Amino acid sequence: MSASADDAPLAGQQAPVLLVVGGDPADVAITAAALEHRFAPDYRVRTAGSAAAALADLDRLGPAGEQVALIAADLHLPDGDGVDLLVQAAARYRGLARVLLFDMDIHHTRIPFTELPALQRASALGQIDAWMVKGWVNSEEWFYPLVQEALSAWSRAHRPSHVVYRVVGEQWDPVCHDLRDGLTVNGVPFTFHLPDSDDGRRLLRDHGVDEVRLPAVIRHDGTVLHQPSLTELATSHGVQVHPTADDYDLVVLGAGPAGLAAGVYGASEGLRTLLLEERSIGGQAGTSSMIRNYLGFPRGISGGELAHRAWQQATLLGAEFAFTHSVTGLATDGARQVLTLDDGRQVAARAVILAGGVTYRRLGIPELDQLVGAGVFYGAAGVTAPAVVGEEVHVVGGANSAGQAALHLARYAARATLLVRGTSLTAGMSDYLIRQIEATPNITVRLRTQVVGGRGTARLEGLTLRDAERRITEEVPSAAVFVMIGAEPRTDWLAPVLALDERGFVLTDRDLASTDWPLTREPYPFETNRPGVFAAGDIRHGSAKRVAGAVGEGSVAVGFVHRYLAEPAPVPPLRMDHSAASTTAV
Repeated sequence: MSASADDAPLAGQQAPVLLVVGGDPADVAITAAALEHRFAPDYRVRTAGSAAAALADLDRLGPAGEQVALIAADLHLPDGDGVDLLVQAAARYRGLARVLLFDMDIHHTRIPFTELPALQRASALGQIDAWMVKGWVNSEEWFYPLVQEALSAWSRAHRPSHVVYRVVGEQWDPVCHDLRDGLTVNGVPFTFHLPDSDDGRRLLRDHGVDEVRLPAVIRHDGTVLHQPSLTELATSHGVQVHPTADDYDLVVLGAGPAGLAAGVYGASEGLRTLLLEERSIGGQAGTSSMIRNYLGFPRGISGGELAHRAWQQATLLGAEFAFTHSVTGLATDGARQVLTLDDGRQVAARAVILAGGVTYRRLGIPELDQLVGAGVFYGAAGVTAPAVVGEEVHVVGGANSAGQAALHLARYAARATLLVRGTSLTAGMSDYLIRQIEATPNITVRLRTQVVGGRGTARLEGLTLRDAERRITEEVPSAAVFVMIGAEPRTDWLAPVLALDERGFVLTDRDLASTDWPLTREPYPFETNRPGVFAAGDIRHGSAKRVAGAVGEGSVAVGFVHRYLAEPAPVPPLRMDHSAASTTAV
């Protein structure tokens, strides 16, 4: 049975709360009954007839130790706006799922066109997680999937039921951070404990952990790994770290959006496909907290979720993955491309797609380079965000990744300051992110500002900023800085064999100089100066640097791989040797 907002919270009750708010008691009762039918007893459903009653109920639940997983509120309430209520509720309960409910309009459509401006604004500003038009007869089809998705996201963040590893180590130890980051970006469930915490001391004692050799990783079966490398951890987790064969039809380097798309299409179209990934599924895109403009996901999707869906899809279609090793060499052996791995192993393929993506450019400030992993991070907030609750943090960069990181950090930090070298955000950031940033009160944007120094011993304590607008240099406190400036491809190992631009990006098809191309035919789209070797995604010169663009390039490149594999053995161009009155093949 639903509890009204006027009831006192039940002490000791552990089931999280789902709160339904609306002005029509009969309408609210229908929604509450639908939720109870599907989600009780795992969740308790409560109702409120107004914004004031809902906020009063939330204020009583918190001090009583109750968890609130979801609030579903009508857009129009007797005493206010439903969106405003959802914003205030989210400020009280971090990670609360927010659902905006609409009355079915005269058109009886899935999108409430009569209320479309309000929905567009709330969605663009990130004020809601989902929305629903009430009145659809089949709850199984429309209502339950939406709520289940929201509750699944809340459960993953607030009460993971399955933990594979327990990590014991120091919060600001770079080695420990790298370990936890590797687990996080690959979606492996784990908990983290400081060695001087109650749980940390118990784990050290119960499992005989050598405290001198932290961080330690305790497996679900009790096995202890002291200071493990990512390769050791992957092997422990049953992850494949070596190719199972020596020869493939297609080898894809990188499991970011472009590589995953190539893996899906390569495997689905009958090619024996191997993906080699050094660190994590999804690449930089996999660390994005929320992608709102990817086709087909109107409510948005996290980069990690998108990447893991693609990984599962590629795996089920037959693609093979091998993790934790980098590629150090590319050579030709007849009609095969031969790749050398960092452990000396070699793997051959009839065709190769380079989809290794890019890395963020370093600041090049010595005092900050010494604190990488200890308050200085290159990439998204991810595993570090919960450690900066109530702190001042900074994000350096003006592109989408920086904006997403600032919004994610703002859920934890007292203030997140976005440092942008340019004069505006519009040059590199999507409009929907700019609008969300402007609407987030604890995000500050500082334009024409650069980091020129920093300070800290065991961890970052502050930054030195140069403000070109005010022509001043100042010291500011900072618990963490996340740097997302520019993009650098790691292609030094390719320089001896492939044509690169001045920044190291791989040149393909029309961007190749005629002197770099060895065959009589024109290079295929995405083909490098080495026939049979293609490049897709961020690593390629002239790419769009967007997730959708990378996915498109990776999938389309496979089509041209097929064309390459179907052609006869390449015929070298003819060179006329006029002095000998003969023709020579080169």
